[in-house]
Amino acid sequence: MTTFEKLLENYWFVKDKNEEEYNSVKQDITEEMQSFIKNKLGYKLIVNPYLIKLEKVPGVPKSFMGILEFETKLEYMFLCLILIYLEEKSRGEQFILSGLVDYIQNLVAEIDLNEIKIDFTIYSQRKSMVKVLKFIKEMGFIKLYDGDENKFAESVENDILYEVTGVSKYFMRKFSSNIVNSSSYTDIYESEQLGLEQDKGIERRQRIYRRLFTENVVYKEEIDDQDYNYIKNYRGAIQQDVDKMLESTLEVHKNGAYILLTENKNFKNTFPSTKAISDVVLFINKQIKQNLDQNVFEKNKEDLIYISNVQMSRLIKEVKEKYQRGFSKEYREMEEEKLLKEVVNYMKEFDMIRENQETNEYIIMPMCFKIIGKYPKDFVVE
Repeated sequence: MTTFEKLLENYWFVKDKNEEEYNSVKQDITEEMQSFIKNKLGYKLIVNPYLIKLEKVPGVPKSFMGILEFETKLEYMFLCLILIYLEEKSRGEQFILSGLVDYIQNLVAEIDLNEIKIDFTIYSQRKSMVKVLKFIKEMGFIKLYDGDENKFAESVENDILYEVTGVSKYFMRKFSSNIVNSSSYTDIYESEQLGLEQDKGIERRQRIYRRLFTENVVYKEEIDDQDYNYIKNYRGAIQQDVDKMLESTLEVHKNGAYILLTENKNFKNTFPSTKAISDVVLFINKQIKQNLDQNVFEKNKEDLIYISNVQMSRLIKEVKEKYQRGFSKEYREMEEEKLLKEVVNYMKEFDMIRENQETNEYIIMPMCFKIIGKYPKDFVVE
């Protein structure tokens, strides 16, 4: 994996956590790489004695861009509250978990968290707190000195000793405008567009490069889609950058564009991957293509397929019956309702399907026809 790929793949590199990796990345940052990051992506690269961080901003916000370990609003709230607490701490300063808990309880008593009430006597909330503590420990915000987070989940009386590393101050990036009055992520996104270069040509270029390098696929969303037209018109120049920075290929079709990674690339959140659910979805895509070829499914003029909830359930059931011999034990034995939920969530994450809540339909996107799976002829299940 190249240094640029490492910067793109990882949130940051903390020197105290892995000094060898920090030094390696720092040494391999070239002027050409810095120029691409600044001019084509419009990103900021932070290099200081404590960490190296490429501040990645989406071209268009997507659901998969959140913290994958988190499942609830409460966990994000705990993260923000802990960041406020750590802001007042110095590098190397120690604190105990009970002190943090008291701080949070006192702080939330003064602010309105709408429908959420924080109460550490509730097991589910302590469990969420533990998840956040493990996340920030893994990120390098804190070091564990004594205690066990899992025991805090069992009882609020179990205390833990931590040490502050100081890097949490670099976790949140500086916004280009005041977000105090923002009521949704779209407000923040729109204000952040002002942080791009004011020249409209540069602004568009940076947004499109961000989309191609951070999204799984960039679809043509309307007849005169300016972003997609840019990709088509400048595909040669974009391909040169993709080849230079990722050693991969830019695929541009009439309704979608994406970067096709070479076989030796192994990013965390790409499709297909080594995850068991990825195998299942590859065969679902195969079945979608077969249904299309056999006129069971029909594409509209935008190459979209609309199917009902019942059809989606039937599709997944059919795939399981035909191809489960190569699935992991978990997915071979999984109940149909749970399998449907996991498959739908995974495919929505990669923008392979979209859900229309009003019509109770699923929209199968063009990417499903491009990447399918099959077993090799000599495949045998042991």
